[in-house]
Amino acid sequence: MLVKIRKPIKGYSYFGGETVSLPDEAAANLVSDGVAIAVQDTEGDTNRLPDDLPMRELLFENGFETIDQILLSADALVDIKGLGKQLVKKIISYCNDQTD
Repeated sequence: MLVKIRKPIKGYSYFGGETVSLPDEAAANLVSDGVAIAVQDTEGDTNRLPDDLPMRELLFENGFETIDQILLSADALVDIKGLGKQLVKKIISYCNDQTD
């Protein structure tokens, strides 16, 4: 399973920010402990949005290719089928964090 490490983990040589492939059981444990998040394997994918962007595939399918495009169209995101106000807030928050 592919996961993104959120913070340093005792006993592992991860410092946070790395995306790594781990055995499913180990990855699931780290995700449930809150120190990692599961991400989609995008090898060979033309989608260049960040792997851990919420609703990444749906955004890409609706023509978004960059964080800047998402931020510029923030008000229109709720018009995308499958995105509610709470998800849009999460996406915008994520995008703002990426541009800081």
